[in-house]
Amino acid sequence: MRKLWCIIGMMGLALSACTTQQKTQPSTQAQPAYTGPVVEISGAEPRYEPYNPGNMQDYEVNGKRYSIVKNPQNFSQTGLAAWYDSESSGNSRTANGEPFDAYALAAAHPTLPLPSYVRVTNLSNGRQLVVRVNDRGPYTPGRIIDLTRAAADRLNISNNTKVRVDFIQVAPDGTLTGPGTVGTVVAKQSFALPPRPDLSVTGASGDSGAALSSGNGATMVGNSGAAVPAATGSRAGANGALLSADGGAVDQGGAGAQSAGQQTTAPLAATGRFMVQVGAIGDAQRAANWQKDLSNRFSVPGRVSANGNLFRVQLGPFQSRQQAQAQALVQRLQSEAQQQAFITAL
Repeated sequence: MRKLWCIIGMMGLALSACTTQQKTQPSTQAQPAYTGPVVEISGAEPRYEPYNPGNMQDYEVNGKRYSIVKNPQNFSQTGLAAWYDSESSGNSRTANGEPFDAYALAAAHPTLPLPSYVRVTNLSNGRQLVVRVNDRGPYTPGRIIDLTRAAADRLNISNNTKVRVDFIQVAPDGTLTGPGTVGTVVAKQSFALPPRPDLSVTGASGDSGAALSSGNGATMVGNSGAAVPAATGSRAGANGALLSADGGAVDQGGAGAQSAGQQTTAPLAATGRFMVQVGAIGDAQRAANWQKDLSNRFSVPGRVSANGNLFRVQLGPFQSRQQAQAQALVQRLQSEAQQQAFITAL
């Protein structure tokens, strides 16, 4: 009888152990779908890019070993961020082999695959931005990501600002998943242009001596004898546009330079001129540096146009949308500088 009770007791313990083990297994039930509000955020547009196999190997820096995250589809991380505007090694290229560009919306991370995309949230002000991870670093304890100057400006990041990094998985068909997509959708940048002033000349009879008011008293006489506004230190470009002393196009407020034998008092919009707009930031000097850097890099003049507290960086001008498209500048900006851009009419 005692033997029978021992057998029954052992069977009960075995069943209890099985029940306990089953309870500790992770749940296989799908997580409930997100049903909260969805907001649009700006930044680099995620697109499918195969990982660079040369950056998928674990490595060691300063005696510390870093293991690459091989499957980052659920990767999220909270820590400190900083910004950098040059390679610490002095090399002009990133770990992904691309030219380093302080004005691209990019970042460095020690363990994520290259290239990849993440959503960065500044936890002190709630600002969010999508950046493309194309570099390695940082290697400072507590810091989890280094942002380019352009990305840091958008997020209002100073050194050692607390952020959250959420990975965005991009499928070959362009589908976006992962924690970086929850509650947000990436929108292409679009900045509204200010209303154009009416620069039509009243009282002008169409004679060659008609002058357009510049607003500051400065004028420039065209080939036909008509005067058009001029800026200090400006010169005429090959395509008839006014160029500043540093090569940037001067915002003439709607008055285009006239070609030989032509007379017009129509606003600039009527001439069908176009610019390639790269983006906008809230710092005039950095916008000017950004424009000069892109103008030098792509051999295209440009300008910075103020719109309230934003300073728009634009390249051009082009006489038509077709001319702008023929230059393939938008495609070159995306492929060579990882910078989104669009063509806009003046």
